[in-house]
Amino acid sequence: MLKEKKIKKVKINILPIPEGPFGLIEISKETDCTISNKVENIPIYNITSIEIAKKGDLSFLENMKYLDSVNDCKASAIIVPNKIINKLKTNSILLGSNNAYASYAKAMHKFYPINNKSKNSSKKKEKKIIEDNTFIDEKVSIENNVHIKEGTIIKSFSSIGPNVIIGKNCYISNNVHISNSIIGDHCIIQAGTIIGGDGFGYAPTEENFIKIPQIGIVKIGNNVEIGSNCTIDKGSLKFTEIKSGVKIDNLVHIAHNVSIGENTVIAGQTGIAGSTSIGNNVMIGGQVGIAGHLKIGNQVKIGAQAGVTKNIDNNISISGTPAVKLSDYLKQSVLINKMVKNK
Repeated sequence: MLKEKKIKKVKINILPIPEGPFGLIEISKETDCTISNKVENIPIYNITSIEIAKKGDLSFLENMKYLDSVNDCKASAIIVPNKIINKLKTNSILLGSNNAYASYAKAMHKFYPINNKSKNSSKKKEKKIIEDNTFIDEKVSIENNVHIKEGTIIKSFSSIGPNVIIGKNCYISNNVHISNSIIGDHCIIQAGTIIGGDGFGYAPTEENFIKIPQIGIVKIGNNVEIGSNCTIDKGSLKFTEIKSGVKIDNLVHIAHNVSIGENTVIAGQTGIAGSTSIGNNVMIGGQVGIAGHLKIGNQVKIGAQAGVTKNIDNNISISGTPAVKLSDYLKQSVLINKMVKNK
C-alpha cells in the first residue's frame, strides 16, 4: 500500500511544451520548404492540426481529405504540397514542399526533439499524488507526474506514468503500462494492455523513413473496460479518445487520433487505423480491419472479419471485404454459391 498526502485540487499538465519560438524563414530552410505567397520572418510558437490551429501556429496539409479545411485555418503558416499550392485561397502563409509529410516531420523534430527532454519535463518537480483508499501493489512502478484517485486498485508489475491521471475506483490488472493518459472513473484495464505509447507515424522519403514525434495523449471516459493485450496509441498532436461506456475485447489495436463514441463494443483482434472516428453505440465484430481517416456513424453494426475502407452512415449494418451493406453481402454470397454449384 502506497499513500501520500491527499491533495483536493491538482492540475497536471500532460502535453509537452514545444521548443522555440523559431522564425519562419529558419523553419522553411530546415524543412526544405519555399515560402510562396508572403516573405515574413514571423515567430512560430507551435505545430498544431489544421482544425484547431491559431495565430502563431504552424500547421500542415498532406491528406487531401482535409483540403476544405485550409480556407478556414487560422494558422500563421501551413506546409502544403507544391502541386496544389496555387489552388489554395487562405490568409495563412504557405510553405510549399515536394514532400509535405516529410517537411512536417522535420518541423516536429525541431519543436519536439525526441532525444531531448522537453521544457515540460525537465523543469517540472517530481509529482506523485496517490489519494487515500487506494491499493497499489509493491511491485508497481510509478513514474513522475502521476495522480491516482481514491478507490483505485493497481496489481503487480504494472507501470504507471509518466504523465497519467487515473480516476476513482478503477481496476488496473497485472503487467499493464499506462503513460500520457487521462483515465476516468470506474474503468477496468486487463492484464498486458499498453496505453499511451507512440503511434505509428513515419514520413517516407527517397532514402528512408523519418519518425514523427508523437506528442499527444489518450483520453478515456468513465465505465470503460479494456481487455487483455490491447494497445491504444497516444495522439500524434492532440489525443486518442475512448468515450464513456466503451467495451473493448482482448487483442485490439487502436491507432493514434482515433475517436470511439460512447457505448461502442469492439470484439477481439480488431484493428482501427489512425484518425478514424467511430460513433456511439457501434457494434464491431472480431477481426475487423478499419482503414484510417474514416467516419463511422452511430448505431452501425460491422460483421466479423469485415474490411472497412470508406465512410459508413448511421444505422447501417455492413459485412465483407471490402465491407458493403449486410443485405448486399448476403445477396453476393447466395449468387457466388450458385455460380460455384453450376460450374
